[in-house]
Amino acid sequence: MSQDPAKKEQNTPEEATATGVESTVVGPKDDPADKPTTDNQRMHVEASPASEISDADEADSAEARAQLAAMSDPSIPVIEPAHDMTGVQIIDPVWVHSGYWGPLDENIHPAVVAIRSAFPGVVKEVTIFRDEVTIHVVAERLAEVALLLRDDDALAYSHVSDLTAVDMLGLRRSPRFDVVVTLYSVKHRKRLRLKAAVEEGQRCPTLTGVYKAAGWLERETYDMFGIIFDGHPDLRRMLLPEDWDEGHPLRKDYPIRGYKQYVQPGYENPAPRIREPRRP
Repeated sequence: MSQDPAKKEQNTPEEATATGVESTVVGPKDDPADKPTTDNQRMHVEASPASEISDADEADSAEARAQLAAMSDPSIPVIEPAHDMTGVQIIDPVWVHSGYWGPLDENIHPAVVAIRSAFPGVVKEVTIFRDEVTIHVVAERLAEVALLLRDDDALAYSHVSDLTAVDMLGLRRSPRFDVVVTLYSVKHRKRLRLKAAVEEGQRCPTLTGVYKAAGWLERETYDMFGIIFDGHPDLRRMLLPEDWDEGHPLRKDYPIRGYKQYVQPGYENPAPRIREPRRP
């Protein structure tokens, strides 16, 4: 009795081995349509052959590569929309191809070059630490340096973001304090730090004539460290009471409980004095 070829079953693996005919049993789990397609396979399938790439695609790709090369070339100025949306502005590539604090080389940093050119001998040292640039200047010329950094259009440090001081007691013999000024250029989106060393009792020029926001910061620095800013229009304490006569608390030799005996609320006797550090 003959069998219908359409209904003929496929050989089992054992029968295929006996007859020498290779056969594959296709089950639900082995259906190629049910197998997930990997990303590599999908990319291989969906990728267009090289013959299908048009000349226009090649031109676009070449143009994109040319633009990328131009953006990476530090000798080509960068043109972008102006901040006031009135046109375009050309940005010096020395600002674009550098970090958040400008070039990490004092010989090409625009601010260092400008200060040294305008005020020879004023720059005492340039420190670059953790990609931050600090220019140490003579204290007596601090206001002039800040004015140059603000008004020079190639620098445009138009904003003072911080002004404080550091007591260097125990770190060096002299001078005792460092006045620290942090500037920001909105135009170039760069920061810069200025430091001016002053002795105890030495006056430092005020920056209120350059940055009005420096007034509050200088008052706080005077309150905490006792540094006098010469020319400040209203130099008085800001955090502590105006009649505070116990010195300046952020000095490193300031006693932990102040210079006077202090009676805590609810107690009759003064708090015990701390003569030595609690920890070695």
